[in-house]
Amino acid sequence: MTGELGEADIARMTRAGMPPMTPEQGLALFDAVTGGTPAPDLLPVRLDLGALRARGEVPPLFRSLIRVTGRRAAPAGGAAAAADLTARLAGLTPAEGQDVLLDLVRGQIATVLGHAGLADVEPTRAFQDLGFDSLTSVELRNRLGALIGVRLPATLLFDYPTPSELVDHLYAKVAPAPAEGTGGVLGELDRLEKAFAGAEVGAELFEQVAGRLEVLRGKWQSLRAEALAASGGAAAPQEESFDFDSASDEDMFDMLDNELGRD
Repeated sequence: MTGELGEADIARMTRAGMPPMTPEQGLALFDAVTGGTPAPDLLPVRLDLGALRARGEVPPLFRSLIRVTGRRAAPAGGAAAAADLTARLAGLTPAEGQDVLLDLVRGQIATVLGHAGLADVEPTRAFQDLGFDSLTSVELRNRLGALIGVRLPATLLFDYPTPSELVDHLYAKVAPAPAEGTGGVLGELDRLEKAFAGAEVGAELFEQVAGRLEVLRGKWQSLRAEALAASGGAAAPQEESFDFDSASDEDMFDMLDNELGRD
């Protein structure tokens, strides 16, 4: 049954507490089950009790074989792991924090799939194309849950089918509270700059983004003018004030056409 398993499959079984056995070991266990007094609770299986214990939460089937210090150790460990991760992300911009979390997630993926490093784990490649099946999906879900201290759904890799999409989801669960004021605005600009780096800039997208940026620039200038007026200062000269609050849809499109150089 296991003759066609690859090295990654064998490593996964070993981590799960069921290391492979030789044909001789298997036959000896089979003889032990069938050669004595019939007993319905005998199983020809090789178990690594230390590996099972290291998983934190022992499966119910093995709890009479493995003693742990307490069943609450796993949740406490998960909370500590989440606290460590949150502390690591503190002080980073959202873009920087997502980069850190992406490397951690890719590291877990590499371990599950048996890769030596992160080079084979492309952030935008689908998990199915990376080589995940139902068993490896469950193992990765469990590992990520332990990493962030949150119980994750069994459908995690189906709901977020690439590492980058998964990181976006996980970051929202573990990110520090967003910075307010200057830090929050600059952090969003960092995130926008990162999005620019991976975009394919076609003519239509260029015009759409350029138009949105011009609208934001106008709003930013208006906020600055309002702040100066409130403080009694003089606003910097502007080409022409545009009232975004009272502008109609037609006014907005006319403004965008002018900014983009259209007739």
